[in-house]
Amino acid sequence: MPSFLKNPKFIIGAIVVLWVAYIVEENFRLDPITIRLVPFVAALQLRVSAVIIGAAVFGSVATLVVQFLWRRRSKNASSPQPAASSKTVA
Repeated sequence: MPSFLKNPKFIIGAIVVLWVAYIVEENFRLDPITIRLVPFVAALQLRVSAVIIGAAVFGSVATLVVQFLWRRRSKNASSPQPAASSKTVA
């Protein structure tokens, strides 16, 4: 058996991927969700699995954006500041 199959990260990752695939597959069979955008005029029908996938993609992208902004801000904060002059003018 390859050594990467014994790695706990691989095992946990495989379990999470299988669990997400199970959730999407089971919810694919449910009736669509109806969202009314304008009363009596427009209605949007979405599958439950599309809502789940959309929420996962949005959460992933939002997490990556926040991490990028956080790292960029911390890099700017740690830049060296010019030393203040200790001489006083009389």
